[in-house]
Parts: sequence; C-alpha cells; structure tokens
Amino acid sequence: MSVAPCFRALGIPALTSLLLGCLSPAPPGTAEPGATPPSGSAVEAPVFSADPCEKDTDCAPVAECHADRCVQVANAGSMPPETMCTMECRPRTVDCGYNHCGCASSPSGKKVCALLPGTGKP
Repeated sequence: MSVAPCFRALGIPALTSLLLGCLSPAPPGTAEPGATPPSGSAVEAPVFSADPCEKDTDCAPVAECHADRCVQVANAGSMPPETMCTMECRPRTVDCGYNHCGCASSPSGKKVCALLPGTGKP
C-alpha cells in the first residue's frame, strides 16, 4: 500500500498540523522527573555561554533544531516559520530532557547561562 493516498486523505491542513509539532524548540519527548538520561546523552560538564544571569528562568535554549547551547531568553531568537526539525532525541542537546538550560557559576565566578546535564527537575 502506498502512503501517498494517506497524505491525500489527511489533506494539507492536517499535514501542516502534524508537522507543526516539529517547530517547537522544546524537546519532542519528556523525561521522567529525576530520571537519568541514557549514557552518553547528557553533557559531561556545563557548556557555558557568555550571557549573564541571576536565575534559571533567565536562560533558554537557542532557537534551533536540537539546541546544544543556552543563552539569555532575550538572545534565544526564534525559528523561521518554515523550519522543520526531526523528532529524534540527539545526545548532548536539550532534546528529550537529556540536558537543560540554567544559570550556573562559570570558572570565572560569574553566573552565566549554561547547558547543564539532566532534566533540571527534582
């Protein structure tokens, strides 16, 4: 059986709605609170930005598919409307709760936005 009739049956609006879920910079899956990501999925050490912060909510993933860095919310940007991302969970990104954005003390002692291991939820 060909999948083409299925796409015709869905119609463009339904197909568009189906694909819109890929546009979100949020992870496609969710991890259980406090769950340990699969081995090799979490970053081994924080990935620091140069963006200062005071609290975790000051930070967000950059607006790109499979974001692997975090910045101030004001600097995160937005994804172009036509962007389509895969639904895979890529290691060392914010995908699927492998890592999260937060405010952390950098080696210089300054608090900056960083990609941190784990979900960030207790």
